[in-house]
Amino acid sequence: MSFLVGLTLAVSVGVVPMVGYALVLWWFDRYEKEPLGLLLAAFLWGALPAVIFSLILELVLGLPISLVVAPETASFVGAAVVAPVAEELFKGAALVLLFVFFAGEMDSLIDGVLYGGLVGFGFAAVENILYFGGSLMESGFGQFVALAFFRAFLFGLNHAMFTGLIGLGLAWGRSASSMLAKVGAPLLGLAAGIGAHAIHNASVTLGAEMGWPCLLAFASDWGAVAMLLGVIVWTSVREQRWIERWLEDEVERDTLTRKDYEVISSFTARMAERWAALLSGDVERWWVLGQYYRLGTELAFNKRRVSRFPDDERAEARVERLRVAVAEGQVEELVETG
Repeated sequence: MSFLVGLTLAVSVGVVPMVGYALVLWWFDRYEKEPLGLLLAAFLWGALPAVIFSLILELVLGLPISLVVAPETASFVGAAVVAPVAEELFKGAALVLLFVFFAGEMDSLIDGVLYGGLVGFGFAAVENILYFGGSLMESGFGQFVALAFFRAFLFGLNHAMFTGLIGLGLAWGRSASSMLAKVGAPLLGLAAGIGAHAIHNASVTLGAEMGWPCLLAFASDWGAVAMLLGVIVWTSVREQRWIERWLEDEVERDTLTRKDYEVISSFTARMAERWAALLSGDVERWWVLGQYYRLGTELAFNKRRVSRFPDDERAEARVERLRVAVAEGQVEELVETG
């Protein structure tokens, strides 16, 4: 197999499934799609800075460990302790930056899981390329196929799940009213992400010799994925209720028409309206509707935040700006003005 063919195969199998998973996760964010620029930035952070800094820290921490313990022990400690800590710290750093500098975009628990997942998928894509390329060069196509099945499919959601737990903790802390939860939830999320990563690495490392520990990795990984999926579904239902509740009085204010309120409050109605525009060939209307629905959703979410945190002046200011934008942007007017 030529180098170019092997490289193409490693990149394709390493990246394409991760991008596919990322798109599915993005779809679950139903009511307020996050800015594509921020989503891409999260993915690229995982793919580049997080990988580079993690490798450096793992080398720095691994060297003294290898000098004091046997090679087998050093390898296990590196996989089960050093790698989870280093990788999740640097992946989680992207989420901290997002929550500090783009706090207005972090409205619900789904946002934390989404951004954490995107960072994780970016990290996994590059890590897959490195592993798959090495496997093709050293062991041949048969070993590559087996490795690809495990890394890209059976355990393909792992890195997204690890960092998704960190994002969940940060989002939980931001939405909490007590100081204990504000501080404790992010720390708990970080511990959960590192812990899940450590359990997986330790189980797989031991499983290479004994076999059965791989079952523990499978149960732990997919159990955590199922838990995050449950959080996403539960939060999505709550978001729909927030929209219904916090936009209802905007009809009386003439910010929204009754029809627009009913459409914004229903995911299926939104989809029907946008698909009708797209199928009729009116791409401009399809795009404008998406922006309009997003503005209405942001208005509802920020009104809810103001009700929970009356001293949040930034949220209160966003409510006023969004109310004006929605009131001046009735769907028909938006389409006419582009």
